[in-house]
Amino acid sequence: MTTLDIYPMLNLILFGPPGSGKGTQSQYLVSKYNLIHLSTGDILRSEIQNNTPLGNEAQQIMNSGGLVGDDIVIKMIENKIDENTNANGFIFDGFPRTITQAEALDDVLQKKRTYISGMIALEVPNDILIERILLRGKDSGRPDDQNYEIIRNRIYEYNSKTLPLKNYYAAQHKFHAVKGVGSINSITNNLINTVQFIQNEQELTQLENEIENLNLTVKDFEPLNSNSNHKKQNKPTAVKTKKALKKTAQKLIKKAVVKKIASKKAVKKEVAKKVVKKIAPKKVLKKAVAKKVVKKIAPKKVLKKAVAKRVVKKIAPKKVLKKAVAKKITKKKNR
Repeated sequence: MTTLDIYPMLNLILFGPPGSGKGTQSQYLVSKYNLIHLSTGDILRSEIQNNTPLGNEAQQIMNSGGLVGDDIVIKMIENKIDENTNANGFIFDGFPRTITQAEALDDVLQKKRTYISGMIALEVPNDILIERILLRGKDSGRPDDQNYEIIRNRIYEYNSKTLPLKNYYAAQHKFHAVKGVGSINSITNNLINTVQFIQNEQELTQLENEIENLNLTVKDFEPLNSNSNHKKQNKPTAVKTKKALKKTAQKLIKKAVVKKIASKKAVKKEVAKKVVKKIAPKKVLKKAVAKKVVKKIAPKKVLKKAVAKRVVKKIAPKKVLKKAVAKKITKKKNR
């Protein structure tokens, strides 16, 4: 599978300890981003109620006092994904819980031509969690919401089990911690900003993948000097077969890089930290251009000179652009 075969759904893993408000926030994310909510508990109960082969197999294991294995759970999740092939994406609630499950989920999603966009963890201090759950227990009537020791053990178990997963997704630059303290609206806004950041990163990755697979060179693009017939004549014929894909890449440059990221105040600083390190070639983007463009422009290794010039043409001051073109033409004439 090539990078161009991947379909960029918005697939989120939402984690949070008991009392973090994960249930409330997951419902909001499902509604706002039109995602399919996947909870292993709900899926398991559904499979059993519908008497599916997997449901019957799981019921037999449970009746004998055993735990339903990862292989069955993963197959159930895969079935749910297959039932919603046109979905905008999925939100995995409390799953995966182990590295083995995370790796299995990655394999399934890869087969479906998608991947995990990001793991979001709601983080709340333990004393606030305990206070929230005890308060909730007054209304819920659940014994486990009214016993201090049980609550503390549940929180400890969550923290110890999720730490390896945090490290797993952090290694892929997909782990995002969100402050879960404050009003419901403030926490929701924190989540929205994080999801927006994930989407921006995803669009940049898709842009990089598309341009990387185009194998573009300077000759592949229209010359900066529209009067230069020589460049048009030397344009490779093979590029014509990639015309549609090239247009897609150009639209992504304009939309994802120039308009979207630059205008998003909430994620601008975070994006800038990663984007500035990947900036377009310094030899092409002169200092005068860099002052205005460096903070919001595209990846260094992926955006080759041809792409960089395309961006410069749209963004850079005319005086700087003319100088860059003049130097390029002079060099070619001297050859």
